Amino acid sequence: MIDLIRAILERGGPVLWLLVGLSLAVVATGLERFWWWASAGSEFRLHRYRRDGGGPHLDRWRSILKDEGVAMASTVIERDLRRGVSFLGFVVGAAPMLGILGTVLGLAKALGALGAKGTGSSQASLDRLISAGLAEAMLTTAAGLVIALVALVLRHWLHARVREAVGVLKCESERLNPKLEPTRDP
Repeated sequence: MIDLIRAILERGGPVLWLLVGLSLAVVATGLERFWWWASAGSEFRLHRYRRDGGGPHLDRWRSILKDEGVAMASTVIERDLRRGVSFLGFVVGAAPMLGILGTVLGLAKALGALGAKGTGSSQASLDRLISAGLAEAMLTTAAGLVIALVALVLRHWLHARVREAVGVLKCESERLNPKLEPTRDP
């Protein structure tokens, strides 16, 4: 199994190594966010808020709200809620671009091998060079697309959680400060 992975990474060229590093960062971000939303973030889920009234993170937000106002409280808690979303957005754009870069490099390698046809190389060695270039091109494209799709799914999942939590925070803000006018979206 390790030999197979090593062979795939060698065929994919240097861009595939970058994509592997990016995929590991996406997995780490996803695991951290899943863990956070399963523990601390769960108190911002609407059903738990309605049942229990929140928990320690929401209590911290309430104290900031009372001491420093809505703007500061929202800034502090939304930083925790949105952590990782921007990185995943970056990956959604960057991974396919890296895949395309690998495609271009792989095709350049294959075309370079075709250009070497008249240099006395055997047909078998030329075929190996061409197939190696095409393999690099296809592997990096596929890897870039898969990584982008995983990041996109994670990003949408996080956005749904953040939207729900912001709704809970708005309800709590209005409950604690009834004199404030509810904010309207432009």
